[in-house]
Amino acid sequence: MKTNKILLLTVVVFSLLNIFLTEGISGEFEKSAAAIVTKVIQSVEHKSADSDWTSTKHLTMLETSDVLRTGERSLAIVRFLDGSNLRVREKTIITIYADKKPNGLSKNTRIDVGKMRFETVKQKGDDEFLITTPTAVASIRGTKGLVHVLDNGATIITLDSGKVDVRATTGAQQTGTVEGGMTAMISTEGNVSVDYSTQEQIDESRKSTMTKEKFIIIETNVGRFRLNYLDHE
Repeated sequence: MKTNKILLLTVVVFSLLNIFLTEGISGEFEKSAAAIVTKVIQSVEHKSADSDWTSTKHLTMLETSDVLRTGERSLAIVRFLDGSNLRVREKTIITIYADKKPNGLSKNTRIDVGKMRFETVKQKGDDEFLITTPTAVASIRGTKGLVHVLDNGATIITLDSGKVDVRATTGAQQTGTVEGGMTAMISTEGNVSVDYSTQEQIDESRKSTMTKEKFIIIETNVGRFRLNYLDHE
């Protein structure tokens, strides 16, 4: 009987979590929750506008305007209420925004530096999914790809599938459209160049889908600890 109760409780918990991840939730909780962290490897931290950095754990809820950063050999996977996923690679900083609209949800992820893989579901109605960098804004609707922000703010977007409209936000403020199999480069001067992806860019995008997780066992005077980390790409 006790085993059956534990099994039933486990099923209920996972059912509620699945509802949150696929359909969202209503009420006061929905107003603050923007996304959930579904996987953490090694050093990942997050903070809000009025708080200090704190360690990010599995199933950590992120509210709009929260900032998340990954350390060396680290990774975080972030899932939005609509099922879209972000795979935040090592040494990357992002800020999550989500605003409820009358007929949809506006989602915007700012990436200041580093690499982030995006896998978005098809946006419905007035839903929108934006990726913002120091030099560009990308409008995404049901797309898979990789965005890389260099140390100087220049942006590289490699698209596996779908279509993305890109607008530079500095200098010349050029625009462009990126389709599957193509890469856009946005310079700090506001120039946008779009061309077919090179083999190196294709390989880099594919590599961003992988999670090569390793671990070491650390012996201390109080016991053994397992430390997970992301293998070098």
